[in-house]
Amino acid sequence: MASIRTSSSPRNSALIDALKSREIWLYLAWQDIRLRYRRSRIGPFWITLSMAIFCFSLGVVYSQLFKADITDYLPFLSVGFVIWGFISGMLTEFPNLYVDNAAYIKDIKINPFNIIFRAVTRQVITLLHNCLIIVGIYIYFGINPGFTALLALPGFILVALNLVALGVSLSLFGARFRDVAPITQSLVQVLFFITPLTWFPKLLPSDSFVTLANPIAYYLDLTRSPLLGHIPANESWAVALFTLMVFSGIGAWMYRAKASRIPFWV
Repeated sequence: MASIRTSSSPRNSALIDALKSREIWLYLAWQDIRLRYRRSRIGPFWITLSMAIFCFSLGVVYSQLFKADITDYLPFLSVGFVIWGFISGMLTEFPNLYVDNAAYIKDIKINPFNIIFRAVTRQVITLLHNCLIIVGIYIYFGINPGFTALLALPGFILVALNLVALGVSLSLFGARFRDVAPITQSLVQVLFFITPLTWFPKLLPSDSFVTLANPIAYYLDLTRSPLLGHIPANESWAVALFTLMVFSGIGAWMYRAKASRIPFWV
């Protein structure tokens, strides 16, 4: 376990040290998945199965409520919900991140970024399992997004970087104030309804505050649109880059000022 003692280096190099020790958080994330489903025959595919059933049930009902063609609505809902599972999973996990890993933090000198990257990797692994739903949608509805689907990769990377940058601040706030976790969970529930997941963005005016002020709507556009064969809006790239700079600046400042207090807070 000596290789885990990565925080002995200067604090400003903690991110670089964590990236260099990627074998640690990659291994721990994979072990988290294995231990969680070690007595299950299909393992994490239970999440995929439950999500597929949810998307199908909701798609059939809501397509009738919205008077939408199910061949358009079900792919829109399913692909969006797979991406939403990753985003919401990250947002709800970050506030309790250091509290849940208090044993590591108190007993050994561990780089906080190793804990963050472990959580991110675990969510990515779950996302990869859930991508089978997207493959099923492609096959069933005969969807071929073409080369446009390749835009989903830089879009996803940009979204993930935003979530990591935001997670640095959220995890510190959550370690200091235990109320942050339930507040975040409540906000995520609200975001589910005001984000174009179960409804088409065209149902609202183009200048609607609900979509213009919701960064998750832009993140969804960057990842969902290419997977459905559409090019994301330029505004989505601009907003994602802007929020990345803002979240990174706030996160860097908070980490330099407060990271040393994490062991006392947890």
